[in-house]
Amino acid sequence: MEVTYENGNGSLSMSAVVADPLNWAVVAESMKGSHLDDVKRMVAEYRKPLVRLDGATLTVAQVAAVATRDNTVAVELCKAARGGVKASSDWVIEGSLIVHSY
Repeated sequence: MEVTYENGNGSLSMSAVVADPLNWAVVAESMKGSHLDDVKRMVAEYRKPLVRLDGATLTVAQVAAVATRDNTVAVELCKAARGGVKASSDWVIEGSLIVHSY
């Protein structure tokens, strides 16, 4: 990015490198396209007969499929994710046992 400052005595040009630590450029790129394409992807994912829980990704379509399609969707937990699921379960159980007095 180049910025030019001018005053009555002349001008000064400066160059700067702009960092993107939050990866906004990647997010913006991923959002290109039409809303219709997103809906089509979600519907296709919703209709899949298997939801694989890997501990890293879980979509709205997967949650909706499990929540609304009763026994027509199989859920599979990957072995690599079992430790994380156990740790999360333990955390929830421990948190529910804490007695709060207000």
